[in-house]
Amino acid sequence: MATIGITIPESVWSARSERYYAQVLHGLEDTAVAHGHAVLSRVTGSVEEELEVLRSWAALGMVDVVILKDLLAEDPRPAQVRALGLPFTMIGDVRQRDVSAVAIDNAGTMRHLLEDLHECGHRAIGHVGGPAHLLHSRWRREAYQEVVDELGLPTLVAEGDYGAESGAAATRDLLRAPVRPTVIVHDNDAMAIGGVGAAVEEGLRIPADLSVVAWDDSPACQTHAPPIAVLDHLPHQLGVDLGIAAVALVEAPERPVRLALEVPRLLHRGTLQRRGATSG
Repeated sequence: MATIGITIPESVWSARSERYYAQVLHGLEDTAVAHGHAVLSRVTGSVEEELEVLRSWAALGMVDVVILKDLLAEDPRPAQVRALGLPFTMIGDVRQRDVSAVAIDNAGTMRHLLEDLHECGHRAIGHVGGPAHLLHSRWRREAYQEVVDELGLPTLVAEGDYGAESGAAATRDLLRAPVRPTVIVHDNDAMAIGGVGAAVEEGLRIPADLSVVAWDDSPACQTHAPPIAVLDHLPHQLGVDLGIAAVALVEAPERPVRLALEVPRLLHRGTLQRRGATSG
């Protein structure tokens, strides 16, 4: 039996996105257990703490494979894990090649989402992104800028930390901008929920005055009044795929596995409304 190790940032867990990552963990565990393996998870407060945990796991022989996520621009973790002699797979992006990964097309997803919103008549599309030091946040923001430039739309951006309070604050900033967005895309479920609350406090009607879309789905989005429009990411399937990649490394560390997730679709729910405009 092998053990698969995964750490989850405390900032994400405490931001109420634990619902999303709980589903990822369930998928990972389902796959690992089906192959006779176990999963060891740990919440960490920083990259430094995560590295210390990884060093401890390696020294004690507690894990055989590890899973990395939320890589930074100059991230020390891949090199450290290699130095520790631990095979690793990661939640990555399609542009991160030559490593074992479950790959997501962050830029392609943003492009498809903005084009869908544009087709719905939205001409002022805001984006509340995650922390800019995260690579996937940077790639989403770059794709956002490319698309709004191509479509001749205003740039309406703010940054949050994945917590509901930061989503609310960023939403208020966008609503008070010279051009008020008709729809705001939030980079996770918690920020979207905070954004809806802030908009209502500002006296706006959802979705008549402002539409809201969350990058991630969760039970909180589904039971929200009104239900929040989302991209149909499948967190349990992401966990299953991570398990497949990790188990493959257990069996053949020299043969990395790459799995690509499909670009998710926009699910129209109660917080998304079409606008009257239909042309550029």
